[in-house]
Amino acid sequence: MAGRHSKRPGVLVGLPGQRGMRRLGVIDARTHVEHLVSEKSAVAHRHAGCYVAECGAMVLAASLTEPGCGRCPECVR
Repeated sequence: MAGRHSKRPGVLVGLPGQRGMRRLGVIDARTHVEHLVSEKSAVAHRHAGCYVAECGAMVLAASLTEPGCGRCPECVR
C-alpha cells in the first residue's frame, strides 16, 4: 500500500524578485514547523537529512507524512 503524504509536500518554489533562486519547504521533525531551505543547502546536506534554513535554524527533516503546524515567520520574509 502506498504511504500517505502531506497535502503540501516539500516543493521547490520560486520567490518574487529572485530569478533562479529556488527554495524547498522542509518540515522540522522537532518543532513540526515548515522552514524554507535554499536549493544549494538542500543539495549540500541531503546525505545528513539536516539542513540550514533561510532563518538560520538547523532543520532535521521530518517524514513526508508529517503535515506540519505552520510556517516559520522568519523564512517567509
